[in-house]
Amino acid sequence: MNTKLQYDLHEIGDASKKAIVAIHGWQGGRNSMFPLIKSMNINNVGWYLLEAPFPVQDGDGFSWSYEKSNGQWEIDEPRRLLDVFFRELFKKYDSRKIYVMGFSQGGLVCFDFVLFLCEPLGGVFPICGFMRQPKVELERFHPVQKGTPILIGHGKEDDRVPVEASQNAYEQLLAQGANVELLLYKGKHKIGVEFIRKIKEKIQS
Repeated sequence: MNTKLQYDLHEIGDASKKAIVAIHGWQGGRNSMFPLIKSMNINNVGWYLLEAPFPVQDGDGFSWSYEKSNGQWEIDEPRRLLDVFFRELFKKYDSRKIYVMGFSQGGLVCFDFVLFLCEPLGGVFPICGFMRQPKVELERFHPVQKGTPILIGHGKEDDRVPVEASQNAYEQLLAQGANVELLLYKGKHKIGVEFIRKIKEKIQS
């Protein structure tokens, strides 16, 4: 059993100013989100590129969950590991200077875990993601995250995770009073250029 999440830290300028946590999707790894560092080109930041704890069976890369039995997925262990990671991060940074983005399965982690952290964040950016139990009426964020800027992005032609998944997440969060926006962009299962630009604006504002 892992005791801590593995991650790479890339420090640009004065990395004590703010932190960006990047959470990859299924079959990704800690290098999957590395290209964002160059494309976003943000100064004075520490980039934390997390790696999921479970190797993908019969494939490459890592996963944030696995099916334990028919329809039952392991969520307790990744939540514990993420909790340990963020507790350590909150010791280094004002929580409002921490920004979290997650792609695909990493978007699920944003919806399912990050929005329930009990320290208010600077921003949460789920990309091409989806909610667990999307049709069930549940509280979708911790009360302290009510003012946290949430920007959801999704490619209109996504052929892996339907765009409706992000539209549904947006509608549920909006109905519960979250500070949420939805940006749909041209493209499939990828991070759109205009979405990257919008995240950068939010982090630098």
